[in-house]
Amino acid sequence: MKATDFNLEAELKFDPSMGITSFKDTRLVILDANALGLLRQSLVEKLGIEDAREIFLKFGFEHGYSDFLQMKAAFGDQFDSDMDMLASGPVIHTWEGLVHAAPTAIKYDRETGEFFFTGIWSNSYEAQQYLAFNHDATEPVCWSLMGYASGWCTAFFGHPLLAIEPVCVGKGDEHCEWKIQSPEAWGDEAKVYMKALQPLYDKIQLSIKE
Repeated sequence: MKATDFNLEAELKFDPSMGITSFKDTRLVILDANALGLLRQSLVEKLGIEDAREIFLKFGFEHGYSDFLQMKAAFGDQFDSDMDMLASGPVIHTWEGLVHAAPTAIKYDRETGEFFFTGIWSNSYEAQQYLAFNHDATEPVCWSLMGYASGWCTAFFGHPLLAIEPVCVGKGDEHCEWKIQSPEAWGDEAKVYMKALQPLYDKIQLSIKE
């Protein structure tokens, strides 16, 4: 099965009477983008940008990680290649199936774990929400999406990988470009994200060793 053949929408169950949808009966998704934007803005105002960023990064990472494991358990032997399985998350569908991304470069080595990926968000709703409530950003703002892509790829390889947006709609650009690579390969720009995700990486590494 090619990644492009996987239909995430078929895995979503929509209940119009409640205005929500569930993914594999495990979690709820807010459908109204404006409602999610209001929640995000409220957290920023009440907790500050650092704590709000940490919450959304962890939220995205944990679900990206668990979604990959569920996908692998359910469909792993049906994918034509490792790349198709990997691409079925951060490339074709990312977080709730609402954002579509186009890959621009993919390089990876299963044996060494080396991984480098770049892509473009074609519908960055997190950035649009940010612009609706704020002026242009000074940093990447698609926190949950970055967390999701990080978690998905980390689960795939079994060691830490980090997604960051060097280019972002929230910063005034026309689209969002993002990269996924090891935290060490990123350098200093990864520090604010690693502060939030390091405990999750450590927990994963411990479980792998056990």
